[in-house]
Amino acid sequence: MRVLRLFDPWQGELCTCPPKYTLNPYTGCAHQCLYCYISSFIPRAFEVREKPPFLHLLERDLRECEKTLYLSLANSSDPYPPVEAERELTRAILKLCQREGMPVLILTKSPLVVRDIDLLQAMQAAVSITITTLDSQKARLLEPGAPPPQDRVRALQALTEAGIPTILRLDPIIPGINDTQEEWHTMLARLAPYIRQVVASTLKLRWDTGERIATSFPEIRHFLSLFSERKGRSLYLERKVRRALLEKLREIVHAHNLPFSTCREGFPEFNDLTCDGSALLSR
Repeated sequence: MRVLRLFDPWQGELCTCPPKYTLNPYTGCAHQCLYCYISSFIPRAFEVREKPPFLHLLERDLRECEKTLYLSLANSSDPYPPVEAERELTRAILKLCQREGMPVLILTKSPLVVRDIDLLQAMQAAVSITITTLDSQKARLLEPGAPPPQDRVRALQALTEAGIPTILRLDPIIPGINDTQEEWHTMLARLAPYIRQVVASTLKLRWDTGERIATSFPEIRHFLSLFSERKGRSLYLERKVRRALLEKLREIVHAHNLPFSTCREGFPEFNDLTCDGSALLSR
């Protein structure tokens, strides 16, 4: 059995990710984000479970895998849930990757990643942290189990000061919630010194997410009819709407002298660097 697998997001036609491996140390995610897509296909999606012991299998896979690729941690469940502070499963994975020379791109909302700065400094690594909004009250409703946005800001600062490349994931952009130019300007003014790329994505609705978001943010009901473009299992904002949003955000990001990229949007011409931040692994 292989635990290190090639990333293949449902064979998505809009995915522009470079070839890479993916691994989720845990099943389920503690953040309980209203917009999270994993609840549409993972039972008990917001209940974190440690996977059956697999480190010995990962050790074998790392010896045999293609080292010109890199490992993305993680694409479905955050690799730093609260239980990681005690279990240290992600830390054990990083130790194996460091030993075997496997580059790692971390995707997280947790400041716990700062704990592993010692390992990240000793390997080829970059860290992508998602901050959907700096408004703590809004974030508490939108991401009820996630660390406060200011904790994530401090994590970006600590990682940058340690010399580790960092990426801001402004994801997802949700009409009526976090889509104003004023909010984007505020966020970039605060974060620009601590990031080296911005990756953005608009909300992709699954069968259960629209109603879940609308329960806490009734104003989004006004915008739900704009999600009219079906791609695979998701409903996208109609093309002209999401293009206009991303074009304006790109202008703001460029005004702060940062590269910009989009994720699964169908606008590869917007991407200054690889869409997932992996270009920073070689810098």
